[in-house]
Amino acid sequence: MGLRLAALLVTFLHLPWASAASDWELKVADEEADIQIFSRVNERGYPEFRGVTRVRSTLSAFVALFKDLEHMPNWAYRIRKAERLTVVSDTETYAYTINSMPPPLFDRDTIVHSTISQDAATLKMTFRGSGVPDYAPKKERFVRMPVVESVWTFTPLSAGVVEVVFEGYGDPGGNLSSGVLAWFVRLTLSEAPYQTMLQMKKFVAQPEYQAARYPFIREATP
Repeated sequence: MGLRLAALLVTFLHLPWASAASDWELKVADEEADIQIFSRVNERGYPEFRGVTRVRSTLSAFVALFKDLEHMPNWAYRIRKAERLTVVSDTETYAYTINSMPPPLFDRDTIVHSTISQDAATLKMTFRGSGVPDYAPKKERFVRMPVVESVWTFTPLSAGVVEVVFEGYGDPGGNLSSGVLAWFVRLTLSEAPYQTMLQMKKFVAQPEYQAARYPFIREATP
């Protein structure tokens, strides 16, 4: 289940001089959609984003949405293709994604190791993904992203509302000095998580996802 949406991280530059995380800075505040996007430079020197929203949904619906890799390009920012490589268990997989880039840049691809866990007390779910660029051979047509890290958390609040937090960063690889790439990085640091969360809220509401149930997920009681 390649649920890390690691492909969303295709746009971030590595800044090796940074040694301490900066404070989160608000970049987008969409009151109508109830989405906030923040950014900072983290301890590893990467520009990192943090998106926050609330969704009326079951917890299992998010699992169903992220498992549906075939339709992930319909809602995840700039993901052109997503496919499952290896299923270790219901809660652990390896997935491959292709991420579109504007010309003249080469498209990026990623391989992500994904896990799902749930806190027994709070019922908060955590979807965590880490790039494993050497898991499968590289393809000449794409630039393999060397670094991908992302975390989605889903915390049940009350009355069926779930707080969703999406954090991530990465290294797009290739020619980091490209002016086009630098422009694209600046644009998508907030655009990628915002558009992804906006479309995610629409798609997870669909009946086929809301009807899903998984034995390894405990739902919050009313």
